[in-house]
Amino acid sequence: MKKNNKVTVYDWPTRIFHGIFAGLFLVAFLIAKTVSDESSLFSIHMLAGLTIAFILTLRLVWGFIGTIYARFSSFSLAPAKLLAYMKGALVAKTKRYLGHNPASSYAAIIMFVCAAGLAFTGIMMAGGGEGEIYEEIHELLANLFLITVILHIAGIVFHHFKHKDSLWFSMVDGKKEKVEGKMGINSSKRFAGFLFLILTITWMGYLYSSYDSATQTLNLFGQELVLGEEEHEHSSGYEMDEATDENKDYEVML
Repeated sequence: MKKNNKVTVYDWPTRIFHGIFAGLFLVAFLIAKTVSDESSLFSIHMLAGLTIAFILTLRLVWGFIGTIYARFSSFSLAPAKLLAYMKGALVAKTKRYLGHNPASSYAAIIMFVCAAGLAFTGIMMAGGGEGEIYEEIHELLANLFLITVILHIAGIVFHHFKHKDSLWFSMVDGKKEKVEGKMGINSSKRFAGFLFLILTITWMGYLYSSYDSATQTLNLFGQELVLGEEEHEHSSGYEMDEATDENKDYEVML
């Protein structure tokens, strides 16, 4: 495909968010599934989740003030368009969109909602919220997020083989093949992308400085969040129970 057949569609903030968002979710999900919550590594799961919440907030703001294809107003969310798009994918050649197509629009919204819900339930659990409801909702949202990611990737692969336009690479270089009657963006907003990175790094620095690895707790704006369960707490409790039982036996003997 010739280079001049492409136009810039996705700006730097959108692409940077996409990369960090995907990477942090993968890290958080793998740790949740492979690491015990008694391990110090489990805290990374929580810290990754809080960073996702932060960059999601930035993305929501950019969804209203960013370039045209970064704005939520450009998303194709009409159910009729989604059905037509899915039907076209099965029986014909789907209509090409310069920005988000209906399937990717819905995928993005679902992932954003899931990420927000995961952050909220995670904070509630870490803050000592009672009841298993938060844990159940958290797991449900994580699985829904994963399913959406898998379907999203499958759709990109399918689209690539059907249209031969390397759609998967558009979130890397920001470019897509021209669509008749549609214009690309004039500026990729590099400074805004740089600011996005600086704010994200600053947030991560704040989390790091507020985290106590000895107790696996995080002071988040004055609220203490427990990011894991220390093994020695369990062992200390066990030893205390044993000592109590021994004292009871001694009292009985007397």
